[in-house]
This record gives sequence, structure tokens and C-alpha cells, in this order.
Amino acid sequence: MSSMIFSPWGSAKLVPAPSPAPQGEPEGSAGGAPGAAEGRAPCDWCEQLEFGQRRDCGHHVCQQCEGDSESAGLLYCVQCLQDRETQLLKDVDRVRGAVGDDSKFNPSLAQQVHMVEESESLPGPSHRCLVVQGPQEARGRLDQRLAEVEAQQKTLQNIVTVLSREMGRREGARGSANRGSSNVLGEAMARILYLEEKVAKQDTLLALKDVMISNLGARVEALEHTSYNGQFLWRLPDVRRKMQQALSKQTPAIYSAPFYTARYGYKLCLKIYLNGDGTGAGTHISLFLVLMRGEYDFWLNWPFHLKVSLTLLDQVGKRHFSHAFQPSPTSSSFQRPVSKYNIASGVPEFFPLYQLHAPGATYIHEDTLAFEAVIGDTNL
Repeated sequence: MSSMIFSPWGSAKLVPAPSPAPQGEPEGSAGGAPGAAEGRAPCDWCEQLEFGQRRDCGHHVCQQCEGDSESAGLLYCVQCLQDRETQLLKDVDRVRGAVGDDSKFNPSLAQQVHMVEESESLPGPSHRCLVVQGPQEARGRLDQRLAEVEAQQKTLQNIVTVLSREMGRREGARGSANRGSSNVLGEAMARILYLEEKVAKQDTLLALKDVMISNLGARVEALEHTSYNGQFLWRLPDVRRKMQQALSKQTPAIYSAPFYTARYGYKLCLKIYLNGDGTGAGTHISLFLVLMRGEYDFWLNWPFHLKVSLTLLDQVGKRHFSHAFQPSPTSSSFQRPVSKYNIASGVPEFFPLYQLHAPGATYIHEDTLAFEAVIGDTNL
């Protein structure tokens, strides 16, 4: 059953109808205000200080509020309704919980649910109306609100899904970019290492080429000074230093560049001891002829038998000094070489040292000595 009441407290309340207050309650109790004993007390409804009549429940009501309540068909005291407000609100919350939970739904309690809507105020001090609705209407409103909440939840879930997908796509793109950067960096590092290795190989090749060029240069120079007619002129520079090395036995012997008796003849060289060797040690220059292993030894006659003439040249005057000898066919020095050099053979006491350094001697000129070797005609 529905009814309409008015409340002066500014908001609609869900209320059951209260029971009448007991008769005979002393005046001034249960909501009475001071000064009620004198018959002049404020209205308990609108709180205006006017003469009001006392109702059966013990509350005072002014003539204006009394007239409004009669015209509106109000059956109960507004102050009594206010006293039960707190308890009724708790009941409403409990009933709403019961309506939302089918397992705890109480039909008798649901009959007390009132969905409140505001209506226009009636004349008088701050009055509002209440429209009472049944449990089915309350359940429908709650279901509608639940549907709205579920729709909002689905919308939020869709937004979260889209954002998650977008973040995943961006993370994947970033990961791909990072992997691409890593691949590019790895390829660049591999390329750098390859180029460094290639440069190192090129440096090695250049070093080998430098060595080969140096050897070729030395060989070309040697070929330019090589004689192929059996006559060889040997200039020995830096004699003073080499004399000191010979005295200290640091470099006792010096070899000359090779020369040939003919274009395809015997290969020979000179060997000198500036401080002497054997019987000429310390007193004479020792000069020897050395037979070397050559490229055309297979073509030549062995043992070597050509006459040898060795000469110390006076580089300023004409006082040359010469010594000649005939090779011994039984000497191992003149057999076909089996190593780079055969044993040297020549004159241990070739030239006295005191004459070499005698005043006025011009054998040493500009710190250089000069020797000549002449080998007789080839006999193939």
C-alpha cells in the first residue's frame, strides 16, 4: 500500500508509518522545546516561534503547519518521523542488499522499500513529497543500474584491450627496431673486423714486398759490379775502422763480391785478413782466392787449374804490388764446390803492414784500399 508524506528536511526519506504515541505523555517531553510549559513554544515542524497546539504525540505544531498537513492529508507527526529516520535508513540499506541478493531476499521486508522521487514543494516551510514504490519496481531500477554498470565495465575492458594491443605493437616495433639496430651493428663490427684483417694482410704483403725489393736492389747492384771476364777490381772502403775490427778479432776476415771467369764460367771471390792470417798474422795482409759453388759448375772442367794473379794497387802512384800462383790440382780448394765456399787458397804474407802505413805510401787513399784479381784464360 502506498501513501504520500512530506518532510521538511530537504531530502526524501524511506519511512514506514509510525505508531501513535501513548496518551498521557507529560507536556514538554519527546521533542518538546524549552518554554513549552508556558504555552509558548516553537513549532517542532518549521521551528518558528509561534503559539502552537500540542498533538497527541506530545509535539507542538503551529497553525500554518497544521493547516498544511490537513490539506495534504498528512496523518502522522513530522517530528516523530524524524526521530525514526536513522533507523529507517539502516533498514533501507539492509532491504536493498536483500533485493540484490536472491539468496537473502525477504518479501516482507521488501514491502517496506520506497523509491523516492522529488516533487514540487507544497506551500509552507520546506516541504517535499515522497512516492512509495513496491519491491518489483525497486528490483527493476537496481537491475537497470547494474546493466549500466556492466556496460561501462565492458567499455573500459574494450579500452584496456585496445591500449594493451597498441602497447604490445609498439613494444614489438621497438624490439624489432632494437634487433634491427643490433643486426646492423653486428654487421658493421664484422665488416670492420674483416677490413682490419685485410689491412693487416696487406701490411704483411707490403712488408714482404719491401724485403723482396730490397733483395732485388742488392742483387741488381751486385750484378752491376759483377765481372764476367776473369778480371775483378775490388775497392775496400772504411779501412781504419775495419783494421780496428781485425785487431780486436771482431771481424778478422772480409769477403768481396763474387765475379766470374766468363759469362758461364767459374764463380770466384776474394778474402782478405787486414791483420794477417797463419804465417802472416799481425805482420802482413793476407789475401786469398775462394772458389764458390756456381750455377754452371756442371758445365766446367774440374779441378780448377787457371793461373791467378793478385795485385795491391797504388791509388796515387804506380808502385803496384802483385803476386801470382798456379792452383794445385790436388788441393781441395780447387775441387768442385759442394758448399757455398771452398777453403780459401792464396798468399798469407801478401803485403807487409809496415809498408802499408809507411810515410809517403799511397796504397790507402781516402781510407780505401784497392785490389785487382786476374784469372787466366778459361779452358772449357
